[in-house]
Amino acid sequence: MLKVSAIIMASGCSVRMGTNKLFLDYQGETFLERTLNLTKKMPFFERILVISPENLQGLKLPTDLKVVQNIEAQKGQSASVRLGTKAATGEGYLYLTVDQPRLTQALLESLFSAYSKETIVFPIDQREAPCSPMFFGEAFRSELLKVTGASGGRVVRDNHPEAWRKIRVDRPECLIDIDTPAEYQNLTNQSICHSRKG
Repeated sequence: MLKVSAIIMASGCSVRMGTNKLFLDYQGETFLERTLNLTKKMPFFERILVISPENLQGLKLPTDLKVVQNIEAQKGQSASVRLGTKAATGEGYLYLTVDQPRLTQALLESLFSAYSKETIVFPIDQREAPCSPMFFGEAFRSELLKVTGASGGRVVRDNHPEAWRKIRVDRPECLIDIDTPAEYQNLTNQSICHSRKG
């Protein structure tokens, strides 16, 4: 099996949300806790958390987690991609954000079959649009170490359509990312409705 480094990017400034997304609650866990617990269930070679120093303060984190501090979070997602990639020692890299609280183990497992050192793997939504989380084989390491700006690894992805492996998922609603108070309110309302039905 390919040795995959899970890179959890938790350095965002949450500007549109107005409050720190890492610590928003969903079904009794913070967004950050959900992501860490999800990746713990998977056979990753290593787990790397890229986080800003201010977000790191006071956190109790698993001892098997490699923590990388990002002091350039204001420069956009690319800083997290570069730092996480530099710290990774696997043969491929799965980049996860913490604002997808409905990601599931089954969804992540659905991506595994397409992983290789030469592929770029990502789920697609109902409109065929690429979504996170996104996997890059180590063939793209040098390019990932050079990304700049707010787009993160998307530039590398777009430069290599020949390497794409698009995965259509059974439950595309699990791919939603939460960026605004309205989206978070909708998420919590759905959770309340599901619990009442249960």
